[in-house]
Amino acid sequence: MSLRRWICDVIIQRNVRFQGIVAGRFFATELKDEVVDITAADEQPIYSECEEEFIEKRNKSGLSSQHRNILMGKPPYEQPIDWFHNTVRYKKRMLGRYGFEGNKEPAGFVWPTPEEVKILQEYERVAFPLSIQERWKKLEEKKRIKAEKVKARQEAEIAEKLSKVDQWTAELKARVAKKTAEMEAARLHKERIVEEIRQHFGFKISPHDERFKKLMEQKEKEEKKRKKEAKKKAKDEKLKSMIEKMVTNQEQETNSTKPIE
Repeated sequence: MSLRRWICDVIIQRNVRFQGIVAGRFFATELKDEVVDITAADEQPIYSECEEEFIEKRNKSGLSSQHRNILMGKPPYEQPIDWFHNTVRYKKRMLGRYGFEGNKEPAGFVWPTPEEVKILQEYERVAFPLSIQERWKKLEEKKRIKAEKVKARQEAEIAEKLSKVDQWTAELKARVAKKTAEMEAARLHKERIVEEIRQHFGFKISPHDERFKKLMEQKEKEEKKRKKEAKKKAKDEKLKSMIEKMVTNQEQETNSTKPIE
């Protein structure tokens, strides 16, 4: 705290204490039976030089005057400061934000001039050649055409799917029959292996017996090996047939291009 500020505070506190003491003695002695006219008192407080400086420095926000006015909901400037403060656009903004206190112009200045009205009319004539009713009808027609296209597409999809119902039913039955045949073949294959195992031992043996499980595993390995060999043999046969076909085609092309003697 500065020395000058401290001196001002001391003076203010001293004046307050002095006024309290004087008022107390006055009302306690001389003015006991006297009526005091409160309305005759001066309503304007009298400040000393130090007190006035103290009151001016009470704005602790550090905001400038225009920013403080904006914070308090008032126009930032009482008088134009920059060139754009005299423009119609700025005055319109102040009028819309602060009302008639925003500027001293009448409200009629915000209306466009006849030249601006002509320019706006020409713009609307070029940018929006159709009226609102015509544009609404055009949108309704566009929506109707779109709905008809969607409906036609859906009907076509439904008809196409209905036409394939018999085909899909046949394919489903074929898949079910194939799965049933595979399950039946697997069951017969397992029964055949179980019968072979029983014949190997010469008597009926429980499937939970370790000897049965071991022989069953061996039979499955032999079956997988036999299938693998059969698959490899079929692949070799197919490759051999393709090679023979390619050789035959090459010989035929050679004979067809050979010159006649």
